[in-house]
Amino acid sequence: MIKFSNLLFTKCILVFVILFIPNHNTAKEILIYADSITYDEDENIIAKGNAKIFQNDNLITSDLIVFNKKEEKIILPSKFVFKDSANNFYEGENGFFIKNLNYAEFNNPKIKLNDGSRLIGNKIKRDGHIDIISKGVYSPCNSRIKIANFICPTWQLEGEKILHDNQNLFLYQKHSKMRVLNTPVFYIPYIVTPSPLRKERKSGFLTPSISLNFFDTKTSQSNSFPYYFNISRDKELLFTPMINYGGGVDTSQRFVFDYNQIISGGNFNTDLTFDSNFENKNNNKWLSDASLITNYQKNLNEKFKMEFQSALQSSKNYIQRTNPNDDLSYTNSLSTYLNLEGFNLNQIDDYFKVNLNFYQTNQENEDNKTTPTVLPKIKYFSGYSSKNEYITNSTYEFYNIFREKSSLVHSKKQQKLSYANNLSKKNNFKNSKIILHSKLYTQIFNTENKLVNTDNYKTGTYLRLFPIIGISSETPFKFKNYNKLTINPKIQFIVTPGISNSNKLSNEESTNNDFSSENFYQLNRYSGSDKMDNSKRVSYSLSAYSQNFRSSISQTYEFSNNSNFHVEQGNDDHLSDLLGTIEYFNINKLSYNFRYDFSDSYLKNSNIDFRSNTKYGNINVSYLDQNSKINNIITKDTETLNYSYASKKFLNFSKFTISGLYDLKKEINTEYSLGYSYFDECFGINIDFNRKSYEEDNLKPQDILTLMFSFKNIGSYKSTNLVGSEKDKRDINWDSLGVNNEKFENN
Repeated sequence: MIKFSNLLFTKCILVFVILFIPNHNTAKEILIYADSITYDEDENIIAKGNAKIFQNDNLITSDLIVFNKKEEKIILPSKFVFKDSANNFYEGENGFFIKNLNYAEFNNPKIKLNDGSRLIGNKIKRDGHIDIISKGVYSPCNSRIKIANFICPTWQLEGEKILHDNQNLFLYQKHSKMRVLNTPVFYIPYIVTPSPLRKERKSGFLTPSISLNFFDTKTSQSNSFPYYFNISRDKELLFTPMINYGGGVDTSQRFVFDYNQIISGGNFNTDLTFDSNFENKNNNKWLSDASLITNYQKNLNEKFKMEFQSALQSSKNYIQRTNPNDDLSYTNSLSTYLNLEGFNLNQIDDYFKVNLNFYQTNQENEDNKTTPTVLPKIKYFSGYSSKNEYITNSTYEFYNIFREKSSLVHSKKQQKLSYANNLSKKNNFKNSKIILHSKLYTQIFNTENKLVNTDNYKTGTYLRLFPIIGISSETPFKFKNYNKLTINPKIQFIVTPGISNSNKLSNEESTNNDFSSENFYQLNRYSGSDKMDNSKRVSYSLSAYSQNFRSSISQTYEFSNNSNFHVEQGNDDHLSDLLGTIEYFNINKLSYNFRYDFSDSYLKNSNIDFRSNTKYGNINVSYLDQNSKINNIITKDTETLNYSYASKKFLNFSKFTISGLYDLKKEINTEYSLGYSYFDECFGINIDFNRKSYEEDNLKPQDILTLMFSFKNIGSYKSTNLVGSEKDKRDINWDSLGVNNEKFENN
């Protein structure tokens, strides 16, 4: 139908008939609205005043619209606005549309795309879903900045010709010039810009990187040229060749392969990095260094999952030298493993795990031949709780560990088969809770030692039975009138046969022997079952807590001096170290943890932690003082201050960060960093400076300066004096920054 005013009824019928003559190729209705509609001598329909023309989901508005029925041509002699079916808005003048609005030509186009980006130009030719703009300017920035008397976006791309594919969501630009704050910064011969609305990725080069070491006397440089392969919807590969030269080192090449794949119920990722020196190819040194990091995770079904990880490097500290921000950089050893885990197999509380593990040392002074290989390690746990408060659980363990050679502390080979049964009974008497504990370890060890001139870790098979019996009780007292305060005293008695740990068995699993609140009430306070806590002891604590307050103090008394856990808990006689904590929390948090040595009357450990979330930013300060003595000789004396501050956004888009670690004994900052970032709706800049003053293995003190520019829909440019991960070159998730886009303005 057609609606209009100031037109005779006969003409209404005539227009209706003319516009709906059947056309088998393009049988689509056209609706025209206007203050007045007339005809000229050629029977063109002339719509004036608030004129609108509809076809499907397309809309054209203007003060004057002329429709030529013979050519099916819409003529727009004045300014108009065109909205297509994808909600892209076009402004223009002196143009026309034909072929069901699929073809158009007009002057001075101004385009707001449905992702908020903008395009302007001198002329535009629209053919289907392709817009060809001459002398075009593109920018994803909605806000405007006034510079002198000129208002401009934060950044923009100017091209001789811009091709906009609004179906595949791409912009193709030739001979482009980038302007930042209306200042030309560099020339781009050809660039393809994907829309963030595009769901499918496209292969191509990412932003190259030029890295300079500003702190060397002889400046070194690294150039990288990443290329992204979109293999399929679930597969991608990032290939990054790098060239390093200068700084007093030979020219070298580095190649990085980053492969990702999404699989059903999991994912797969692998990173291969290797260095080469083509000049030494004839000396069989073409491949000089390499690392391989792989991770594969998959849920096999609702009960089983599998995980594989490889972490391999050709030389120690290679991963830390090439990618110092990776978590693997700070581990003592690299682990390559295969895990199979099962949950709730036969009952709710059972658990099964098989682990195959290979270790590679990451410490300069350690022999890799003494690192273990675990083939396999098996653990099964099952638990049961009855209605009458009986709790029983069983743990089955087996491991097979071997090394290329023995060491002073480890056998060459060792197998362990272990079964542990735990039985406890809860009893409630008014406010008190009493728990009876019993645990029995049954273990068989088969060990082999090849180390010469030592009596430790003899070859042989050994059987060990180790029972533990205990009782614990706690009675909480609640005071509702004192901010819901609760005071809870607790006491535990443990009895063991006093069997000493055999020096014929190497310790593979119980290397973490720290005396802390985490293991204070454990029956066996060692981290594993290779070593047994053979003490006869009473442990007691007093804790108090309310809505905003928590504190506790705890200690252990040994009935004999024969416990092998003496050293760990600080026993010079019968009394252990005193453990204490005080914590206050609301919006802010203040905590104090300490460990006091009664024998020598000094604070062995003291830690103060303060966290505050203010309107100006987040503050974290941590003070740590650690002291250890053996025979009144200090063996460990460290005092450090760890601090960090992250500001809230100021000036709408800016943030500032500072962090560091200060050694109070040496009176130096062993490490600190400064950072500044600015992110608006389309542009970001991040500056980070990090200084490391300590030496570790073959890693030297270093200063790291990183500068990164981010452009929405294009990507990031990162420059640093160290070669970092090329993953940073992928586009920023601008939506996650919480930046609100301004509404589109037709100016």
